[in-house]
Amino acid sequence: MKRKIASIMAAALMATSALALNVSSANAAYKPISITSVSNTVNLAKYDDGLLIDHVVYYPKDLTTSNKKYPVVVWGNGTFADWDNYQELLSKIAAGGYIVVANTDSFCGTGVTESASVNFIIKEGKDSKSMFYNKVDAEHVGAGGHSQGGMSAVNSSRLNSKIDCVFDVQGCQLKSEAAQLKVPTFFVTSTQDAIVSSSWVKNSYNACKAPAVYASVKNGKHLDPCDNHAPAIFAEYAVKWFDAFLKNDSTAKAAFLKGGKLSKDSRWVDYASKNF
Repeated sequence: MKRKIASIMAAALMATSALALNVSSANAAYKPISITSVSNTVNLAKYDDGLLIDHVVYYPKDLTTSNKKYPVVVWGNGTFADWDNYQELLSKIAAGGYIVVANTDSFCGTGVTESASVNFIIKEGKDSKSMFYNKVDAEHVGAGGHSQGGMSAVNSSRLNSKIDCVFDVQGCQLKSEAAQLKVPTFFVTSTQDAIVSSSWVKNSYNACKAPAVYASVKNGKHLDPCDNHAPAIFAEYAVKWFDAFLKNDSTAKAAFLKGGKLSKDSRWVDYASKNF
C-alpha cells in the first residue's frame, strides 16, 4: 500500500514540476473576473490572467471600508483538489481577519505556486487600481495547505522568506523538506487517515528543527478539511495558529504550548511541541 501511495505521490510531483513552468513569480496584470459573497462576513474575488494557475482571494467584507492592513494566508490544495473544495475552511480563516489567497493548482507540492500567491497579493497591495491597495500587511504572511498542499506550505516557506509560519494539514512532505523549516509549523494529522499516515506526519515533526507542534484529530479522516466533511475543527485551530504568529496574540500562542488548550482538547490526541 505504501509503495502504491509513494508512486502516486511521485507522479503527482512530476506533474507539479511541469505545471510550475507555466507559473510566473512576477504575476503580471491580473484582473478580477467576479466577486461573490461567500458568507455574511467574507467576500470572494477570482482572478484570471490566462495562465493555468489562477488566484482566488477570500477577504473580510469590512476590508472595503476599513483603513487598516490585513495579514495574509496563502493556501495549497490537496492532490486533484481545488480551492472550492475548501470554501468553508478558507472563509472561516478570512472571517478571522485575514486575506486568504488560494489557487487552482491541484499538484502544488513544490511550493512554487503558493510562493507565487505571496508575490501576487503583495503586488496587489501596491497597485493603486487594486481592491487590495494599501490593505495588505506584507510583513505578516502565513502558509497553509492540505495533503500535497501541506507539502506545498512547507516548501513555499523555504522558497519565500516573507512566510512567517506554516499550518500543515495532513501534509505528505519528505523529512528532508521538514528539516529545512525555519518558521513555526503546526503539523496536523487525523487518526483515521488512510491516505497520509499519521506516522509520516510525525516523522516530519521529528525532523523539524524550528518551533513546532504536532497533534492528531481523534477519529478524523483525510478529507475532513474539505467542505461537507468536518472542516470546522481545522479552521478553529488554523485561526488560532495564525493569530499567534501573524498577530502576535499571546493568548492564541498559549493555546499551543504544553498545558494549553490544544493539549487538553479531548477532540485531539498525541499532542507534542518543541523549540518554543
